[in-house]
Amino acid sequence: MTPEPPTPLLGSIPPEVQAALDPNCPGCQALLGFFGDQITALTQRVEQLEARLHQTSANSSRPPSSDPPTASPPTGQRGAAGRKPGGQPGHRGVSRPFKPLEAVAEVVETVPTHCAHCQRALPASASDQDPPPVRHQVTELPPVVCVTTEYQLHARTCPHCRRRTWAQLPDGVPRGGVGPRLQAVGSLLTGGYGISRRATQGLLRDLFGEAFSLGSLSSLEGATAAALAAPYQQVVQAVAAAERVNVDETRWFEAHRLAWLWLAATETLSLFRIDPTRSRAAFEHLLPPRAPGQRRTVTADRYSAYCHLVGDEWQICWSHLAREFVAWSESTEPAASLGKAALAVTRRLFSRWHQYRAGELAHAELALYLQPVKERLRAVLEKAQASRHWKVEGPARHLLKHFESLWTFTRVEGVEPTNNHAERELRHGVLWRKRSFGHQSERGRAFVERLLTVVGSLRLQGRNVLAYLEEACRASLAGGGRSSGVG
Repeated sequence: MTPEPPTPLLGSIPPEVQAALDPNCPGCQALLGFFGDQITALTQRVEQLEARLHQTSANSSRPPSSDPPTASPPTGQRGAAGRKPGGQPGHRGVSRPFKPLEAVAEVVETVPTHCAHCQRALPASASDQDPPPVRHQVTELPPVVCVTTEYQLHARTCPHCRRRTWAQLPDGVPRGGVGPRLQAVGSLLTGGYGISRRATQGLLRDLFGEAFSLGSLSSLEGATAAALAAPYQQVVQAVAAAERVNVDETRWFEAHRLAWLWLAATETLSLFRIDPTRSRAAFEHLLPPRAPGQRRTVTADRYSAYCHLVGDEWQICWSHLAREFVAWSESTEPAASLGKAALAVTRRLFSRWHQYRAGELAHAELALYLQPVKERLRAVLEKAQASRHWKVEGPARHLLKHFESLWTFTRVEGVEPTNNHAERELRHGVLWRKRSFGHQSERGRAFVERLLTVVGSLRLQGRNVLAYLEEACRASLAGGGRSSGVG
């Protein structure tokens, strides 16, 4: 249900009140002006509060999970009305493929002994008329998942000097009681799969048969964070050198104090960093200024930390703009009509963009076809700036100031008009914040930054996360050896 636009309480002082006052009395006219200003200010304030009350994920940056039950469904779900849930007609089904024989632990040959029709005995060996066997595979967990190895370190006394010598642990054996794979599994459960430490504690006990204290799990996380120090720095350097980066940020908590979780994402890498501020300095800690001669386009929303970027350095997210234009259209006039006009421009823009993505337009043609759309939006923004309406005047002025950064995707090939990629990657951090309330120590900060970075990057690359974490932990246990890179 779309919320109704707010209505002003009073437009002006009623005519009968103005007629009752002496027009020649300066005090009366001053009183009229004073109360008229008060009514205008209060009316605008009520409109602002009603607009805030009606905010949803469709007209603001709020997440869909915060929408009330009465809110309209997201745009992508409106077309699903009247359809049954699940796969639709024509959808290609997905079946579980058979594993190759070399990946099977045991093959059980089942041969019939008697004919199902005449009950006579059947030969044990196959004939030329018999077809190949029907394959059926069953995958099961072994009853014992964790295997414990005991190392007994013996001592020997020298017959000459009578001094005692103790044997040392072999190379690569952990000094603690947890092996690299179990360490990687514990860290992945808390840092990659969104399971709390207490739930991980229960899962390791019930599924693996191993009891861990919460402190032990925290120590494992710290050891894993240390093992990922070098891969994390590789991602830092690779993202800083990238030509196209999507950036976003969200609230975080550091020892119960407000902080910010920043993300810089490329097509194959996700770099996370926690900073106590949401400032330009924090942005430049995440993504240092360009090196001389380096080209870089940052796709982000219109937050002030990015406003120093100009021209092709910045692509303003059109998904954020679309939600803002929806909010305009739900306001009072003239903002409502300006919002509807801006939404029409936005729909036209995405129509052309989808044609380009489908291969129906070349990149040079995209800029040509969007030129009328560009001029139409400029006209709408100029009207909004001149309207003096509280809802649209400021945003229109800002968009006109950075107007060319709305169209960077038409000039720089490979840049998309939205920041959806960063918002999807940042969602993992948002869910972590909701279940853990942030971190409490420097070791916790390192674990969050490095696990989110490594897990997010490996998933973008389609690589096995557990195998990589095990390799990194094993290399660290072997004496600081380097694991394979992420970047």
